[in-house]
Amino acid sequence: MALKIEETIGGAPAVGLLAIGAMALALVFNQPGGKILPRGASDSPQLATAQPPAVQPQVLSPSVAAASASPKEEPRPKITLSREEIGEVQGWLRAYDFHPGPVDLIAGPRTFAAVKAFEAAHQLPETGNLNRPLLEALRRKSGLPLR
Repeated sequence: MALKIEETIGGAPAVGLLAIGAMALALVFNQPGGKILPRGASDSPQLATAQPPAVQPQVLSPSVAAASASPKEEPRPKITLSREEIGEVQGWLRAYDFHPGPVDLIAGPRTFAAVKAFEAAHQLPETGNLNRPLLEALRRKSGLPLR
């Protein structure tokens, strides 16, 4: 295949793009000896007889299988308070700087996280539940008379 130098760019010869494309196609699709081989076939006897190693399935012990399994989702905390009481819990948590998100009377992930943080800070079981004992603990912390 003959290459033709068409011009120089910055002192270096520029070879015709057509010639470069033809060479690239010849290198990609033609094998030595001028034979075009189907995909996966080889002209070399070593490559043709080589087999990939067999992959053996790995048997895991039950403890390893349990540890490598996807983590189970924690159960959603229970809510036994009214919407107004949830808003009161959010207000108390915000006043005590536990960041429950907006006081919107809706218990969301930030409210549950703030409840768990409050429970941890006051040596209570970390349930995240919005219930009467939590509301009473928040009210007691304020020092105001309980309702």
